[in-house]
Amino acid sequence: MRSSACKFEIRDSRFEICIAAVLICLLQMGTSAQTVKRRVPIFRQIDHILIESKDPKALFSLFSDILRLPVDSPFSGNQGFVSAGNVNLEVFRFPEQQGTSVWRAPEAHYSGLAFEPNPLPDVLKELQTSGIPYSPPETFESTLPGGKRGVASTRVGLPSVSRAGIFVSLLEYSPVFLQVDARRKQLLNQLAFAKGGPLGLLSVDEILIATNNLAKDKEKWGALFGRTAGPERWRAGEGPAIRLVSGSKDEIREIVFKVESLDRAKDFLKKNGLLGPASAKDISINPSKVQGLRILIKGNS
Repeated sequence: MRSSACKFEIRDSRFEICIAAVLICLLQMGTSAQTVKRRVPIFRQIDHILIESKDPKALFSLFSDILRLPVDSPFSGNQGFVSAGNVNLEVFRFPEQQGTSVWRAPEAHYSGLAFEPNPLPDVLKELQTSGIPYSPPETFESTLPGGKRGVASTRVGLPSVSRAGIFVSLLEYSPVFLQVDARRKQLLNQLAFAKGGPLGLLSVDEILIATNNLAKDKEKWGALFGRTAGPERWRAGEGPAIRLVSGSKDEIREIVFKVESLDRAKDFLKKNGLLGPASAKDISINPSKVQGLRILIKGNS
């Protein structure tokens, strides 16, 4: 009997070990499903939001002259950049759209996102290792300090999260052409010195992206951010967060401004005929006053 009992205890012990091993494996699987181990994070933060407009000059003027956002690059030709605190807004029009003889009401839409990557050579290796597709690097030349021509920036498209009408890319500036951190800090200081302009703007808090396949796009965005589980919301660095929402079509639906005082922002918009739908928790700029763009405004709380 003692021998039999001894054998039973040994079998029981092996059974417990087996169960423990299975539990450890499941826990490890759960962890890997939530966090992708990476040597190098893909994103530092969002560098700028692309806004395509049929009348970009008028929209740029609204941002720079009425909302008084700091100008990063004056409007020239068919584009200009303003700063919204922690991210730039690029307002542009494709050259091939100019010169049309048919007048149309000005319209605009959010057409893409450009992310500042960690060192691009390291990031491309990480994308390749992770099996995440990317387009061949595309370089852009400009006049560098000193007067010579050279590479100013390198762009890499991210087709897994790009859609028709939404181009998502990595954009790395040559440090010879632009010191990104120093310029971003300079623009933030300008906005702070102006007390956020008439809106009291602090930053862009969120970018809402609508998708007709939330589960699939959540997986793809999560793979890029390194977190594949949890809420449909990710943030890199000090830039705006990305939040996915269900929708009938794929689009960048809305951006969310964070302001110091909701009452102050509301008073300004109302006095200037710019106030859109409002509630106790948030307000908005009337889309008809910003060429159809949706801009929600929330207080700093």
